[in-house]
Amino acid sequence: MNVKNLLKIIAVFFSALIVTSSSLAQDKNDKIGIVNMQQLLAQFHKSAPVLETFKGYEKQIIERNKTKAEEIRALMDEAAKTQKRAETPSFAREKKEQLLREAQSTRVEAKAREDARIAWITRKKTAFSEKQAVELGVLRKEIMGMVREFGDAEGYDYIFDKSGSSGASIPILAYAKDATSLTEKMLLRINRDAPDEEAEGSDQGKSKGSGEE
Repeated sequence: MNVKNLLKIIAVFFSALIVTSSSLAQDKNDKIGIVNMQQLLAQFHKSAPVLETFKGYEKQIIERNKTKAEEIRALMDEAAKTQKRAETPSFAREKKEQLLREAQSTRVEAKAREDARIAWITRKKTAFSEKQAVELGVLRKEIMGMVREFGDAEGYDYIFDKSGSSGASIPILAYAKDATSLTEKMLLRINRDAPDEEAEGSDQGKSKGSGEE
């Protein structure tokens, strides 16, 4: 038996084991529901300003990185031009050697700046990821609290996260034909305290009007 067939047999065995275990563990009277945490988080009214801030921060990083890269390319171009000038036949040897040293010095500076740019962008990306994890984690915890409240009030035994966002991006529930999706109900619940758009627009209009006076 080759390795490929052996792996297939092992995969089938574990799949059957998981299905059997799930069937034994689940009581037929359990009330089960599913939610999509990623969708809830994306459409939570408190997420909008946070995500907008993230976009602005990310844009600043991209623009600054682009500027740094352009400065480095300019130095490399300058080094190439200086190198080219050193090849001018009419120049004396001393002049050529001076130009070659200048070209090498410019390349060294460009290399140092490139190393610094890479270190800088790495730090920024790490800090950005940590900031996202912390701030979105606070919102996710708030949503999870409301999901638990909803589950208690509605008498659910289990509510699974269909998106798998609470684990290692692995779907927690792959088959949900007999489960009830609670995502839409939870969207209404978590956004029940969202400011009214018309009222908010009216307040902004009044503020602008008072500012003009």
